[in-house]
Amino acid sequence: MAESIPESHLDLIAGPYYAVFTTINPEGGPENTLVWCSWDGEHVLVNTAKGRRKDRNVRSNPQVALFVLDPEDMFRWIDVRGIVSEIVPDPEAENISAHAKLYVGVDSYYGEYQDMALKEKEERVIIKIRPESVVTLPG
Repeated sequence: MAESIPESHLDLIAGPYYAVFTTINPEGGPENTLVWCSWDGEHVLVNTAKGRRKDRNVRSNPQVALFVLDPEDMFRWIDVRGIVSEIVPDPEAENISAHAKLYVGVDSYYGEYQDMALKEKEERVIIKIRPESVVTLPG
């Protein structure tokens, strides 16, 4: 059953707070990655390049978790556990550029944050996570 992000902690998911994204590797073990994330009103969005470890892991096992700690208050955090409901292309790099704007203040991911040549070498995708369990502190 899908759950929503409570208003009290929505800022942690909407950014620009860094999140620890946990996927399950082919051997069944957890893998943590520091990521940028955002919220579309229904899903937590994480962007990656197709073929990277995160992408491969969620395609084989869609169960994931995402944890964000408020850097100003170590006793305020959100833990979202859910299912990757969809992986969609980001062909124009709009989502990753929106994340770059939010997190590092640049308008374009490629050319301003990463080398423009990388754009031709990778295919960006958006991992859409449907929250199934949301735990917060304070609760």
